[in-house]
Amino acid sequence: MRMKSALKSIVRRFLKILFFPFPITKGKIVLDNFGGKGYGDNPKYLADEIIRQNLPFKIVWMLRQEYSAPNNSTIVSFPSVRAFYELATAEIVVDNCKNVLTTLFIKKKKQLYLQTWHGDFPLKYIEKEVENSLSPAYVKTSKADSIRTDAIISGNTFFSNVLQDSFWLPDTCEILEYGVPRNDVYFRDEKYRAELKKKYHFGMMDKILLYAPTFRDNGDTSCYDLDFEKIRQTLSSMTNEKWKIVIRLHPNVAKQADLFTYNDDIINGSDFPDPQELCFISDCLITDYSSIMSDFMLMKKPVFLYCPDLEKYADKSQGRGLRDIFWKLPFSMGKSQDELLQQISSFDNKNYLGKLAEFMQKEYVSFDDGHASEKVVNYIKEKMTK
Repeated sequence: MRMKSALKSIVRRFLKILFFPFPITKGKIVLDNFGGKGYGDNPKYLADEIIRQNLPFKIVWMLRQEYSAPNNSTIVSFPSVRAFYELATAEIVVDNCKNVLTTLFIKKKKQLYLQTWHGDFPLKYIEKEVENSLSPAYVKTSKADSIRTDAIISGNTFFSNVLQDSFWLPDTCEILEYGVPRNDVYFRDEKYRAELKKKYHFGMMDKILLYAPTFRDNGDTSCYDLDFEKIRQTLSSMTNEKWKIVIRLHPNVAKQADLFTYNDDIINGSDFPDPQELCFISDCLITDYSSIMSDFMLMKKPVFLYCPDLEKYADKSQGRGLRDIFWKLPFSMGKSQDELLQQISSFDNKNYLGKLAEFMQKEYVSFDDGHASEKVVNYIKEKMTK
């Protein structure tokens, strides 16, 4: 295993050196989503905006073999020898996670590396804040990735502070407080919502509860023990409306979606291609410690927290711990299913909106206005012109 890893490292280094002398191709932008895992997240919304503006860019997507992208993009198998060439000759490189693309090329002075990240409300401690609990190999590559970063996107004041404190960013890195491109969908109209409901085969009158917990570092799934039918019936009796529940697991545990029993009203959403579209058509959320709650904050939709393992999860000695801001969240919380059902049954929307407004004024000032993709693409255009 060590020999195979060493050989792989030698081959990567050789390919990086081999393609370094090749000139930059003007207007070429290379994008990645979680190491080739599909056309999605912030890079997707930036690509869509480039296409919408009909810009003369050559869009190159790094994708694993099982994924695809729009026809007006060049698809490069990831990883591959061709991937090294495309990165070495790109004018702009865009990624939503660290330690992936930047390990495959030697960055030139005239190349721009834009980091979009993949979550703008980190409740858990990350990067430099938990350096001692991370592997030395990860810390080394993460620091190297940060040094190469020319710009990184922020969606709110809270995340801007986290970036400055924990990401090992150089003084030259620009924090682009433009909002989050993938959040632009939340500012669309009801007509678009109806189109998405039809796309995902929901009835126009269906109410949707999204259950989207995060993963546990130890792989534990015992905390996903909710009685979804009882929750659905509680919502139906409260509102006199028809409810469906969509279960979407974190990508790290999505392969365990068969833990649940599904039917016409309890739906497996772990393989839905765009989680932002799913959030947009959903009416409320149950989660635990996932940053997905900030998506519902933006839309001012109800959020309920189900945290049966709160004490263990918050203990920094057993994991990454929870920031102080978690205890200030404006959401109802249940540590048991009975407590959760009680919080749902007694929910007061007017009171909730008041607490939410106060929280977003004091703790989480958003930069999102529905035009983040446009602002970031304009930034890219400006850099290309220079």
